[in-house]
Amino acid sequence: MSLLARQIRRPLKRAILSLQSPARDAAWKVSAKELHGVAFRWPATLQWAPGWAWVEPLFHGFRARVPVKVTEIPQRLPGTVVIEMQRGHRTFRVALNCSDYPDLTHMGTEELDLEFKMQYRVGGYGGKAIVPGGYVSDAMLVDWYACGPRRERQRQRFSWDVYGRFGLQFATEVRIAAISALQNQNRVKFYGGANKVKYPEFLKEVARSKVCLDLPGNGPFCFRLINYFAVGACVISPPHATTMPLPFEDRKHIVFTRPDMSDLVDLCEQYSNDTLARESVMQASQEYYRRHLYWRSLSDYYLRVMLDRLVA
Repeated sequence: MSLLARQIRRPLKRAILSLQSPARDAAWKVSAKELHGVAFRWPATLQWAPGWAWVEPLFHGFRARVPVKVTEIPQRLPGTVVIEMQRGHRTFRVALNCSDYPDLTHMGTEELDLEFKMQYRVGGYGGKAIVPGGYVSDAMLVDWYACGPRRERQRQRFSWDVYGRFGLQFATEVRIAAISALQNQNRVKFYGGANKVKYPEFLKEVARSKVCLDLPGNGPFCFRLINYFAVGACVISPPHATTMPLPFEDRKHIVFTRPDMSDLVDLCEQYSNDTLARESVMQASQEYYRRHLYWRSLSDYYLRVMLDRLVA
């Protein structure tokens, strides 16, 4: 059985696909009329099998709107899934680049009509054929697992001021510095460190924390950030070197430290104590997730861009 077949048959996956969609961005709305005659060809085998985690939400999002045929498509680009969009007699090659590295290493090695770059570098790449690709959670089931933690977060019965769990195999110096700064002070109660817990427990811990810390990993964006937003957290982070299709607004969707994180503890203390400011960021982060990162919302964006850039 192929990877796709195994993933699609999961009972919980069907439950997630049946969940009611939250509010989505009207600017990304795609009508059934616009999608008339549109179909996709999707590779049965990926160049890097774990890459399925990054593109699974898009697969299901497209499949909910138009025909998607799983077939053999050569995959030669590292960290990238190449799909084909068809409309009428025209076929467009579209890259879903989920590589952790903001820099592009394959320029000119493959003919592409459009490329979505998830770790899209701030400032772009000097051309219109490469666009921001947003980012995803590491679990398509995040909305299933996050239901309880979301309700818990709304109760504001916190156990800790600041929370963050990080493996040390990526961005080691940055992560050690941030963890050390929070462990070696007595102004806020920090919980977490370098030990990991199972995914459902992680989401519960997020819900019980006033402030959640985001740090870079192998790339500027990490799954952790999307999980934070899915639960609805007040996130404090060093500035990202990459950007979303709709950029985060500092002090609205997220709270950015100075690049050197010299104000990390100050900001953690400020937002731990300022309920109004903290809950405003929390509400904005959750709304951002619903409108721009939820799997149906993100697939709307991809379809909108493809129609505008390739078909119009």
